Amino acid sequence: MAKVSFDEIDTPKAATAETAIVAKTETALAAPLITDPSKGLVGEWTSQDIRLPRLNLVNKSGDLSNSFTPGCWVIQKEHQISTVTKDNKEKGEPITVIGATMFKQYQENIPYDERETTPTRVFDTAGEVRNANGVISRKRGVGNFAEIAHIEFFIQANDDLSEDASALFFYTFGDKKYARVVYTASSTAFSAVAVPMASALRGHLAETGLIGGFWHLGSILTKDTKNSWWSPTLRTAGLVDAEVQKEIAALL
Repeated sequence: MAKVSFDEIDTPKAATAETAIVAKTETALAAPLITDPSKGLVGEWTSQDIRLPRLNLVNKSGDLSNSFTPGCWVIQKEHQISTVTKDNKEKGEPITVIGATMFKQYQENIPYDERETTPTRVFDTAGEVRNANGVISRKRGVGNFAEIAHIEFFIQANDDLSEDASALFFYTFGDKKYARVVYTASSTAFSAVAVPMASALRGHLAETGLIGGFWHLGSILTKDTKNSWWSPTLRTAGLVDAEVQKEIAALL
């Protein structure tokens, strides 16, 4: 059976992770009101009501593969923002991103074909997993929980965006346009994306935090003896200007 990335699967609890990224930093306090009648937002609206567009990597199977090129990055399941390398069809052209926040959870590894009858559980801590008689493991099946990370990215606009996609890139930092999205890294994507970013906080981003570094987020066709699937790749791409860091920090 072909491997399926959690990035293309909407699970009941993970689907709300976009708001959890913001809410996680406000555990001791009520979320601040963002009500603004002058802009049409009336009533008791808070930051927890905001949902960011989702970033997905298109794989060989799943609904996205029916509309977009496998190996490419797509926002909101509507806008393809990258391409596969012309001279290497097993490699995707990278997009330039800045990491903002990462929210780690543990998601139960229920096989895809069993999820309709067995709901997938998600916990915030390893202690909660143990209290539910679960274990931290990459194995499939009830009771096995693997790390996932909901990562908030600012994506730098490239020159090939469609007019519709360009509308999502409305943040301006320096002389570049950016879109603000959330991406869920699970399974091997957790190791390929979340771990290097977290590790950078002990390295070149130790003083600045995540917002201090550019990354190239690409893709590569991964193979084993039976199957092939697209996996994300991540490479450092330099440091973010201090003034841009301040502008991003003001939004978080």
